[in-house]
Amino acid sequence: MVTLAAAQTAASAVDTERVVAVVNGEEIRFEEVAAFVQSLPEKYRQAPLAQLYPHVVDQLVSRKLIAAVAVKEGLETNEEYLRRRAVMQERLLQEIYMQQHIEGALTEERLRAHYDETIGNKSGDAEVHARHILLKTEDEAKAVVAEVAAGADFAEVAKAKSTGPSASKGGDLGFFKHGDMVPAFADMAFSLKAGDVSKTPVKTQFGWHVIKVEERRESAPRSFEDSVEELRQGMVSEIARELIEKSREGAEIKRFNLDGTPMQ
Repeated sequence: MVTLAAAQTAASAVDTERVVAVVNGEEIRFEEVAAFVQSLPEKYRQAPLAQLYPHVVDQLVSRKLIAAVAVKEGLETNEEYLRRRAVMQERLLQEIYMQQHIEGALTEERLRAHYDETIGNKSGDAEVHARHILLKTEDEAKAVVAEVAAGADFAEVAKAKSTGPSASKGGDLGFFKHGDMVPAFADMAFSLKAGDVSKTPVKTQFGWHVIKVEERRESAPRSFEDSVEELRQGMVSEIARELIEKSREGAEIKRFNLDGTPMQ
C-alpha cells in the first residue's frame, strides 16, 4: 500500500505543500496527489509513485476543470450536491476530531501505564535450555537412553551418534519457548526438570529424540520501547470508544426500524 509517508519517500520526500499544477490560477498540491493515490484500488496503489504521478496529476487537473464548469452551471445549489456535501463534511469533521483527540490522549504516561498493566508486570514466557540426540530408529534411541542412564556423558554421545545438525555442539539447542518446537518434542522438553533426561524417546517427523534439559527460566517481558507501537495500536480503539461514549452524554437519540416504527 502506498501511504502518504511512502509516497513522500518515493518522491524524494516531496513537501506536501509543493504545487504540482496550476489550473486557471488555482493550485493543486502534492498532498492531493497522495490522497488520490490512497483512494485507488489496491492493485494500483502498489505501483511505483513515479509511474502513477503523471496520470494522477492529469486526473486532478480534469477534476478541477469539471468542478469549475459545474460551478458556472449553478450546481453549487443543487439539492443532491448539498446533501452529499453535508455527509462528507460530517465524516471529515469526525475523522479530524477523532485523529486529533486520539493523538492528544496517547501520552507517554498513558502508554506506560497501559504497558505496566498488560506487559510489564507479567512474567515472561517459560523457556528451557535443552540438548537432544536425534536417531533414525526407536531401538537406537532406546539404546542411547540406556547408555546415558548408565552414566555416559550426554553431550559426548550426541557428538558421536546424533544425526541432527546440532550434533557437533553436543546436541545443544539453546533456550527455546514451547511454541518454537514441534508439539511432541516441546511437550517432553517442558515436562522435564533441569538435569533430567527423557526416559523414553520422542518421535517426530525428524526421527527419534532423546532429550536432556539443562536449565529452565522465564524470559523477561518485552521492554516498553519494543512494545510502544503495539500499545499505540491497541489503545486507539479504546480511546475512540471513550470519545464516542462522551459524545453520547446528554444527547437525545431516536432510532427507527426499517418500516419506520420506533426502535425499542
